[in-house]
Amino acid sequence: MAWLLLLAWLSACGGGARDGGAMHIEQALFRTEPGAGWEPPPELPLSVQDMGGWAQVPLPHARARSLAEGSASLQAPPDVAWYRLTLPASLPAQDLFLYLPRWQTIGVVAVYVDGRMVYRSRGSRVWNSFNRPLWLPLGSGTGGSSAAPHTVWVRMASQQGVGGAISSAWVGTEQALLWRYNLRSFVQNDLISQTGAAFLVIGLFSLAVGLVRRREPIYLLFFAVSVTCVLRNLHYVVDDHPPPVPDDWFGWVSVNALGWSMVSIFAFALRVHRKRMPRLAWGIAALVVLCAVLTLPVPLLLPHVHAILPAVYIVLTALTAVVAVSGLWASWQARSGEGMVLFAWFSLNVPAAVHDLLLQNYRFNIERVYLAPYLSIGLFAIFLAIVYRRYLGAIHAVEFVNAGLESRLAARERELTASHEQLRALERQQTLAAERQRLMQDMHDGIGSSLMSALRMVEHGQASTADTALVLKDCIDDLKLAIDSLSPADADLLAMLAALRFRLAPRLKAAGITLTWSVQDLPPLPWLDPQAALHVLRILQEVLTNLLKHSQATAIDLATEVRPGDANEGGVVVRIRDNGHAFVPTASAPPATPAGQGLANVRHRAQALGGHCQWAAWEGGGEFRLWLPLERAVN
Repeated sequence: MAWLLLLAWLSACGGGARDGGAMHIEQALFRTEPGAGWEPPPELPLSVQDMGGWAQVPLPHARARSLAEGSASLQAPPDVAWYRLTLPASLPAQDLFLYLPRWQTIGVVAVYVDGRMVYRSRGSRVWNSFNRPLWLPLGSGTGGSSAAPHTVWVRMASQQGVGGAISSAWVGTEQALLWRYNLRSFVQNDLISQTGAAFLVIGLFSLAVGLVRRREPIYLLFFAVSVTCVLRNLHYVVDDHPPPVPDDWFGWVSVNALGWSMVSIFAFALRVHRKRMPRLAWGIAALVVLCAVLTLPVPLLLPHVHAILPAVYIVLTALTAVVAVSGLWASWQARSGEGMVLFAWFSLNVPAAVHDLLLQNYRFNIERVYLAPYLSIGLFAIFLAIVYRRYLGAIHAVEFVNAGLESRLAARERELTASHEQLRALERQQTLAAERQRLMQDMHDGIGSSLMSALRMVEHGQASTADTALVLKDCIDDLKLAIDSLSPADADLLAMLAALRFRLAPRLKAAGITLTWSVQDLPPLPWLDPQAALHVLRILQEVLTNLLKHSQATAIDLATEVRPGDANEGGVVVRIRDNGHAFVPTASAPPATPAGQGLANVRHRAQALGGHCQWAAWEGGGEFRLWLPLERAVN
C-alpha cells in the first residue's frame, strides 16, 4: 500500500506554476505539419516558425488514438505535430534544464531549442522511451530586461491513427528540478528493472530447487511466473537503445507475456488451494495459445501487434477478471488463506488494467503512472511468501520426520546390538561345537581306528613288536596332523607344508628316503581354514605313507607351482615325485581293499576342497599332483 500511496502522490504532484527557481509550463501552442516525414530536420523549418496555424492548448495534451488500425497505417506517412513552449523572462540567470515527465506515441520525438535540435529519440519507433522522463540542458538563463525569451519546440511524428500525448513541462535550475526527475525516474524505471532482476534471480534459484525436487512442481511454476512477469514489464524500461529482437517480435512477447503469466499464476494457484478445475484451466490455456497464435507477427495473418494493442489488452483484461473470480471462488471453497490473499491481490489487476488501458489511449492524464508493473511486484512478493512458507513447512516436516527416524533408529540399533551379541555368542558356541565334533571325528577315524586295530592284534597274539611300533607311529602322526591343522595358517599353504615336512622328515630319513624341497612362493588361499588344512595334510600324509610302504623309493621331491588364470581357473599345484615303482591307479580301485579305500579318501578330500588329484608315471618313477583353487565357492 505504501507504493500505491507514493504512486498516487506522484500522479497528483504537479506543484505550483513557480517552485523556487523552476517554472511549471502548463500551456503550449500546437499545430500539425502535413506531408512531413519521419526524420526530424537538424534545424527548425521556416514553415514551423511561421506564426500561422498555431492554437493554444493546455498541457498535458493528447491526440486521440483509435482502437485498432489496419496494416495500411504502417506504410503511410506519419502524423507530425508541433508543440511550442515559450519560456518566461523571469527565470534565473543560471544553467537551465527541461524536465518532461512523460511523452508517448508510436514514432519519433525531437526537441529544438531556439531553432536547433538538441534531442531526438533513438532506437525503436514502437518500443521507445515512453516511460522514461526526459531531462535536457537548455543553457544559460534569460534573466534581464533586454534578453529575448527562449523557445522550445517539440516535434512528434506518430504513426497514423495511434495519436500521441505530451505531459506538462518544467524549466528551471538543476537544484530545483533534479529531485523531481530522479524520483520519477526511480519509480517509473529503476524500481521496475531492479525488482525484475531480483525476481529473475530468485526464480532461477527456484528452478534449481525444482529440478532437484521434481515431485513438487510449485518451484518450477514459481520460476515460470518470475520469467513471464519480467518479460511482461520489459517494455516499461526500454530506453533509447533498440530491443535485441525486431519490434514486432518484441511486441508479441510483451503482449502475450501477460497471458502466459496468467496461465502460470493459475497453475500455481491450483497447487495452493488444491481445487481441481480442469475445464477452466484448459479453456484459459487454449485462449492464451489462440491469442499468441493470432498475434504472431507474420505476413497475411493480422496487423502488427502494436496496431491492435488496445483490442488485445481488452481481451486479456476480461480474461484476467475470469481468472481472478474463479481463483477467489476456488480458494474460498478450499478454505485456503494463501489462495484468498493471492487472488484478492490478483483481482486488483482488473481495475489496474482498465486504468492502464485508458492511460495508454490517452483517456487519463498522461502524467499518471502505469499500475501493472507495481501490482506485479506485490504479486511476486505474495508468491515468494507462499513458496517461502512451503519451503519452511517442508524443512519442519523433514526435521520432524528425522527426529522420529533418529529415535526409531536408536531403538533399532539397540535391538540390533543385542541381537548381534546373541548371534556372536551362538556363533562361538556353534564354532566350538563344530570344532569339537571335527576333532572327535578325526580322532575316531584316525587315531581311534589305528588303536583299535592294534588292540585286536595284541589280544589275538598276532602283533609283533615291530608291527605294534608301526601302528603307534601312525597314531602319533595322526595326532600331530590334527594338532598342526589347529595352528593358524593365515591362508599360507607353504607354512602348512613346512610343518608337514618337519613332522615327517625324521620318519622318511629313518626309512632311508631323501626328501628334497623344490617349492616356490604361492599366493594366499583365503579358504584355507583348519578343516581344509586337515584335508590337505591327510591327502599328503596318505600319499607319502603309500610311498613308504609300496614304492621302494629312495628319493622324494616335493614341489609347488602356480597355475595362471582367473579366480575360477587359476590355482596352485602340489607335486610329489619319487624314484620308486610308479603307481597309476585305474579309474576306480575296489573300495573293499585298503588301497581302494585310501584312494577314495584322497579323491573325496580333494573334491571337498574344490580341487582334484592325479597319479602318473614318469621316466624315473611315479608322480602325484594335487590342484587347489585360488578361491573356492561357498556352499
